[in-house]
Amino acid sequence: MIIIGEKINGSIPAVAEAIARRDAAFIKERALAQEKAGATFIDCCASVPETEEVETLHWMIDCIQEVTDLPIAVDSPSADVLTKAWKFCKKPGLINSVSGEGDKIDKIFPVLAENKGWQVIALLSDDTGIPKNAADRLKVPGWTARFWIRPTGT
Repeated sequence: MIIIGEKINGSIPAVAEAIARRDAAFIKERALAQEKAGATFIDCCASVPETEEVETLHWMIDCIQEVTDLPIAVDSPSADVLTKAWKFCKKPGLINSVSGEGDKIDKIFPVLAENKGWQVIALLSDDTGIPKNAADRLKVPGWTARFWIRPTGT
């Protein structure tokens, strides 16, 4: 089972404060607590303006990697940020997440295809929003037409 620690996220007020203050000890403590609790990935989401996001994620990823060897789930709503921020990770991790919105697939999947070991959380949604039920999620254009999902390890 994959367990993603989701507590290093700038949408959490205490984390947002730590990011604003560049409180590395706080970020490191959160990473260690999630590792101790059994996380297999540490999610890293800045939730700052996109103009600051790459630099902020770089700092956050460095903090996390100073205290744990767990892989990082690089998290941003911006495909442009994701295509840059994954490079700060010392080992393959997870892109969290890619939807069928706009050109996200076109920007992120080629990067993942060229960099072995990286995984992705795919959201079955598109420019029309999140489908209301599972059957409609499987009909989202873009996913089935261009890609097929294969089990890990094949």
